[in-house]
Amino acid sequence: MSNWFHRRYPHGLLGLFLLASYCVQAAHLEQGPMLGHVGSQEIRVWVRASAPASLGLMVSPSSNMEGATLYEGPSLEVQTDFNGHVRATGLTPSTRYHYAVVLDGKPVMSAPYPSVMTAPLEGTPTHLRFAFGSCVGHQGSLAAAAWGQMASDPSIELLLMLGDNHYADSTDPDVQRAAYYDHRGVAGFRALSSRSSVIGIWDDHDFGPNDSDRTAEGRSESLRTFQSMWANLAYGQSDHPGIYHHFQRGDIDFFMLDDRYYRWPNRSEDHGDKTMLGARQWAWLKSGLKASKAKLKFIASGSEWQKNGHLDSWTSFRREQLAFFEWLESEQIEGVILLSGDRHFTGGYQINQRVIEITSGPLGSNNYATPNLPEMFLNHGEGKLYCVFDIDTRDATPKVVLEVHRAGEGLIDRRDFTMDEINGKARLATLPVRQPAPEMASESDLPLIRSDRFEQGAGSWLPTDQNAWRIMTQDGSKVYSLHRQSAYRPPHRSPVNISRLKDVVVGDFDLLARVLTTQRDYGHRDMCLFFGWQDPEHFYYVHLGQAMDDHANQIFIVNQAPRVKISEHTTQGTPWDAQWHTVKISRRVASGSINVYWDDMETPVMRATDRTFLSGQIGLGSFDDTGNWDDVRLYGQVLEP
Repeated sequence: MSNWFHRRYPHGLLGLFLLASYCVQAAHLEQGPMLGHVGSQEIRVWVRASAPASLGLMVSPSSNMEGATLYEGPSLEVQTDFNGHVRATGLTPSTRYHYAVVLDGKPVMSAPYPSVMTAPLEGTPTHLRFAFGSCVGHQGSLAAAAWGQMASDPSIELLLMLGDNHYADSTDPDVQRAAYYDHRGVAGFRALSSRSSVIGIWDDHDFGPNDSDRTAEGRSESLRTFQSMWANLAYGQSDHPGIYHHFQRGDIDFFMLDDRYYRWPNRSEDHGDKTMLGARQWAWLKSGLKASKAKLKFIASGSEWQKNGHLDSWTSFRREQLAFFEWLESEQIEGVILLSGDRHFTGGYQINQRVIEITSGPLGSNNYATPNLPEMFLNHGEGKLYCVFDIDTRDATPKVVLEVHRAGEGLIDRRDFTMDEINGKARLATLPVRQPAPEMASESDLPLIRSDRFEQGAGSWLPTDQNAWRIMTQDGSKVYSLHRQSAYRPPHRSPVNISRLKDVVVGDFDLLARVLTTQRDYGHRDMCLFFGWQDPEHFYYVHLGQAMDDHANQIFIVNQAPRVKISEHTTQGTPWDAQWHTVKISRRVASGSINVYWDDMETPVMRATDRTFLSGQIGLGSFDDTGNWDDVRLYGQVLEP
C-alpha cells in the first residue's frame, strides 16, 4: 500500500494536495460546443470554458474517435470570459466527422460524440436544408419551444441567425455575454448547434440599444464581443472592420451583411451620402454578386428590405434601397433571394414584382402581427416562428421550397418557387391589402370638405381632356382612371393630364388620396397632385417621379413661365410598383409650408415654403403618364373663388 502510494504520488501528501487542487481548478466545458462555419474542408467550433485554458479540438471520421487528429486553438483568457473558437482544417468534402473539445490537452467530452457532415466542394450541385430566424426574446426560455422543434429535425444542416439574437440593448461586453449565455444554455439550442452549422449576423438589440447605428458608443467593443462569440468564416475585410462575410455551400452562395456598424441614423436626411452599409461593404457585395456563379444567392440583412417597412428598416434608406434593386436589374443578376428578420412576424414579398424577400421570426419574442402589405404574398403573425429553405440544385432547374414552422404545431405553410418567379419573370399572387377608411379623424385637424370614392361617378371633377379620364371598376370598387394621354397642351412647360375638383377653393388644406400608376417602369414614371390652382398659368403641383432630378420628384410652381422646382427637401425617387399607395399634401398658408407624405404619414418625403398663391383649387393627374385615383379626402376651409 505504501509503495503503491509513493509510486502514484511521489511527492507525498503535498503531491496529493496539489493534484486535488488541480482537479478542482481544472477548466471544464461551460457552454457549447456550438458549430460555426462548416466548409468543404474545415469546421469551426465555439466553446466557453469555466476557467483559463488552451483550446483544442479532436476530429475523427470514427464515432469512437479512433485515429483522431488534434487541432490546437487559442488560449481562452479572462478578457473574453474564456470564450473562443477553434478551427479544424484539411478535411474531406461531404464527409461525416465526429469531434470532441479539448481543454489544456485533455478531452472534456465523452461518447457519444457529436458529428457533422462537411459541405460539398464549392460549386458542386447539392441538396441543402437550412433554417433561419430572428428575435429570440429577452429570456432564453422564450425560444425553447422553437429550438426544441428545430433540434428534432436532423435534416437541418445550417441555421442562420438574422439578428436580435439577444436583447442586451447594450454595447457593454459583460452585459452582452450574459445575454448570449442565457440563450445558448437552452437544451434545444445546445442539441441543434452541436450538429448543425450556426452562422450569425446582428441587428440593433444585439449590436447596441434599440434602433442603434454607427453613433453608438462602444460599437468597437460590440464587434470584439461578436467575434469571440461567433465562429463565422470571416468578419468584414482585413482592412475594413465589420461582421459581413460570404460563404458557400456547394453551388449556393450566402452573403451575410452588417446593417449596423456603418449605418447612419434612420432619421438623418439623405443628401446623396446617407448609407446603411457603407461604400466599402456595398462594393464588396456587388463585386461578389457579379463574380458569383452560384445558381442561388441568398443575401441576409437584419433589417427588412421591402419598400413599405417601418422606420428601422431599408425604408429609411430609400435611395440605397431603390438603387440596389435597379442595379440587380441592370446587371441581370439572377437567383437572388433576400432574407431578413426584426419584425416579429413571418412574411414574404416580391419586391418590384421581381425580387423575393422572406422575413422570419419571432423565435421567442412577442408577436407584432401586421396587416397585409403591398407586394406581400405570405403573412404569419401568431406564435413562435422560423423558416426552412429546402434547396436542391442537382437537377438542371433548381428546386426551391420554403417552409414556415410554428413551435408546437410544426409545418404550417409551404411554398415552392420557380426560377422564373425568383428572377421576376413570373409574378407571384399577392395578398389582398385592406382598403383604408375614406375618412379618419386623425388625418387632419381641419374640417372635412369633400370625400370622393367615385362610386357615383366623377361629376365633381373637371379634366383638361374628358376623353383621357373615365370611371372603371378595379378590385370590386370604382376608381377614377387616367387611362390615356390628354390632348391638352398647356401654355408653359407643365403637366398635361389634369382633373380639378370643381368649384372648391381652399387656403389651408390637407389633401389625401390613394394612387396606382399603370405606366410602364422607367425613370420619370410619375403621378401628380395640383393645388393653389388659379388658372393654367398659375398653380403648384407635386411631381411623384420614380427618379429625382431638377424636373422630377419635386414640388413645382408654374407662374407665367415653365415650371420651376421649389422643393427644399425631397427623396431620390418615388418607389412606384403595381400596388396602391397613399399620398398626402399638407399646406399652411401663414407659414407657407408645403409638406408631402408617401404611405408614411409621419415623415414628409418632400418639403417646400412658398406664399405666392395663398389659395386655389386642387387636382389630380400626371405629367404625361397614366394611372388610377381613389379615396380622395380634402380637409380645410372653403373660400370664395
